[in-house]
Formats: sequence, C-alpha cells, structure tokens
Amino acid sequence: MPQHRRRDKPLRRRAPRRNELPRFVIFCEGELTEPLYLKAFAALDEVRGIATLDIRGMGYEPRRLVEEARVVKRSERGQATGATEYWCVFDVEAPTQHARLKEAVQMARDNDISVAISNPSFELWLVLHCTDYENWINNDNCRSLRRKHDNSQGKSLIGAAYMPRRHQAITRARRLAILHASANREFPNDNPSSSVYLLMEAVYPTEDQQ
Repeated sequence: MPQHRRRDKPLRRRAPRRNELPRFVIFCEGELTEPLYLKAFAALDEVRGIATLDIRGMGYEPRRLVEEARVVKRSERGQATGATEYWCVFDVEAPTQHARLKEAVQMARDNDISVAISNPSFELWLVLHCTDYENWINNDNCRSLRRKHDNSQGKSLIGAAYMPRRHQAITRARRLAILHASANREFPNDNPSSSVYLLMEAVYPTEDQQ
C-alpha cells in the first residue's frame, strides 16, 4: 500500500489563554481617581492583549494598604496561574505627610510588593500628562493645577482622555526621578514626583525597557 506522506504544517505559536497572561493586583489608596485612571489603562487594546489588571480602590492609608496587599498575596499563594505582581498605589500628601510612610514602604519591600508613590498626590501624575512641573507643590495647588488642564470636578476622572498622553507623563516622571537623584533628595522628600510610571512600564514595557 502506498504510504501517505504527512504534510509539514507550519509551526504556529499558540496565543496564551487569558488566564496565562501576567496578572497585576493593584491596591489603590484612593477609591475613585486612581481606579478610574487605571481601568482606562487596562481597557486599552494593547494592554488587554498582554496583561490582566485587578484594580482595587481601597480608601486606606499607606500602611494599611500594604498590609491588605500582604494578606491577599498570602491568601493567593499557590493559587495564581502565571506570573502575578502585587502593587500599592498611594500618596505622600503635603504639606502634612501620611504617618508611617517609610514603614509602609519597608513592609512592601519585605513582602515583594511593588509601590507606585506620588508626591504630593496622584494628581501630580495627572498633571504630568499635560506639562512639565518641577517646583514643590501641596495637595490643594496640585488639584487646582489638574483642574486647570482637564476641567474636572472633585475626584471624578475621564481616564480615557489621559491615555493618548501617558507616554509624555512617563517621560516627565522619569526626568523628575533623575533630577531628585542628582540632588540626593530621597523619598519622602522628593516633591514633586510620581513613580506611577514604574507600574505603567511593568505592565506595558516601552521599547527601551524591553
């Protein structure tokens, strides 16, 4: 009997199932502004294709926020499919800083939880989407500057409006980090600054990060 020759099929790389994508569990100090922004980021087609974001607006001060992240991380140990990162997003506040800030950061470090900290507040990160800013600023002035650029009211946010300018914010925030490092200004004395760009790049690396 003639033998049938098997046709060689081109190898195709199997697309990962959704539950195999890297997962980011993000605990936010704010209950509205930060989650609305991050959910808009998570909804981008290019982000949805490479990662899943579990975004939780907690309303906790930094020390308690990290404690919650630690509890959840321990409870999920051995259950998560694929790579999972745990992040806390919180503010320094100004002119009066949150209590136990350094304790919160140390606890995060000890438990392999990443942090994205804005000084004085998350509004500074939003401002950096629109303009450079290098002068010390308090919470009230930071909120006013944000409203000047997006005409927002209260803590509400149209996150999608910020997405086209997120790369400019990353560049400006990175530049601020370099500026503070060159002047030997360390957290929490690095006003103005925002390391939210580290979270953005962890989820969606830029070309120079890959």
